[in-house]
Amino acid sequence: MFALLSWIVIGSALGVILAALWKVPGLTVAWGFAAGGVGGVVGGMIGLMLSPRRLFAEGLALVAAILGAVVAMWIARALFPKERSSSPRSPSP
Repeated sequence: MFALLSWIVIGSALGVILAALWKVPGLTVAWGFAAGGVGGVVGGMIGLMLSPRRLFAEGLALVAAILGAVVAMWIARALFPKERSSSPRSPSP
């Protein structure tokens, strides 16, 4: 239970930090919190399934949770395209 909560907390914190740093319109802190938390849980579960129960199994799962949060934030960032500067076009002669 502690591992699951730590994946959620780490992923959410990382998601909020990345959402604040990237400043993509539409990608709010709430999106970062949610996407990072979900990515952390998914990454942690994948890391736990890939590593056998040994001494460093929880550490590998935590690293996978961090990577999962970053990947989830990249996906969330792709959902909100950046605003392109629209320069006024001059009429053609």
